[in-house]
Amino acid sequence: MFFKQLFDPASSTLTYLIADDTSHHAVLIDPVAEQTERDVRLLREHGLALKYTLETHVHADHVTAAQALKQATGAQTAVCRDCNAQGYDLLLQDGDVILFGNEEILTMATPGHTPGSVCYLWRDRVFTGDTLLIGGCGRTDFQNGSAEALWHSITEKIFGLDEQILVYPGHDYKGRRVSSIGEEKRFNARIANKTRDEFLAVMSELNLPMPARIHEAVPSNLEAGADQDAIERASEQWSALGQRVAVQSVSARQLAEVLRAPGNHLVDVRTPGEFETVRIAGALNAPLDRLDPAGLLARIGADAPVYCVCQTGTRSQLAAATLRSAGFTRVVHVDGGTNAWAMAGLPVVRGSAVRA
Repeated sequence: MFFKQLFDPASSTLTYLIADDTSHHAVLIDPVAEQTERDVRLLREHGLALKYTLETHVHADHVTAAQALKQATGAQTAVCRDCNAQGYDLLLQDGDVILFGNEEILTMATPGHTPGSVCYLWRDRVFTGDTLLIGGCGRTDFQNGSAEALWHSITEKIFGLDEQILVYPGHDYKGRRVSSIGEEKRFNARIANKTRDEFLAVMSELNLPMPARIHEAVPSNLEAGADQDAIERASEQWSALGQRVAVQSVSARQLAEVLRAPGNHLVDVRTPGEFETVRIAGALNAPLDRLDPAGLLARIGADAPVYCVCQTGTRSQLAAATLRSAGFTRVVHVDGGTNAWAMAGLPVVRGSAVRA
């Protein structure tokens, strides 16, 4: 499981990057235009292929990076059908499932903050956008919001989830990053222990100022955040990073495909005893505590593709970082190591071995 929570200080927006460990397919939830370069770099650094950008609603406080990321990576853009937005590839509705690799995300329609607000349920966590915040909820006084609809979305739909489900909101202004369904049911200041009428009264008396960027953000976000300058910057960065940042990890099955081709070097950084017991055919043994980057560099060259493997993937990450620092440009570590290789049913060798 790959998961990162990201933060945009200017808008206090929380963006979420999720990826499948096997296929390295990824999604971004609520990406921010000003953070496009950050997100592109993260995708490249972790060897991830972005498949979808998902919006929890049409935002009024920031411009989405959806269109820029689509142009840079080929990812499909998605938003709720009820947003009446025209610039997206997928128009989602309640119950739609987003598939990426072996992972899936369920779309939950939760209107109220806007008519097209949705939450996304993935594994043991729900991404609530502006529908449910930590200790609060989204406002309903613009973009055709409805406090009545929000009450039903939260109390009947979100609070119907298991209390252990983790709540990851679209914003937080007090440094908080995660809550749970149980916590919000008990302690959320706007809705916990309140009747419907009490909640409607609270929402009607908020008197909040309009978001500073609403007149810019909403029209742009209806078109998936189309901004030519941002698109060009993202495309240029994706192309440039593709020339100098290598994929940093592969799965056992991906390694098996790689090793079918000549010219790839597999370096096993476990101890000699581990290596003798079981190993992948063709691997060279270079124990981590005796790793000689200069010797390998002289032997195979800086641009040779090198794959580092250990038992679980921990030592191989350290070895890969060491080799990159020494000047190797195409070095990758194997997620899960020889354990994952064996669990995948791939062939192993036992007995006498070749050493680096």
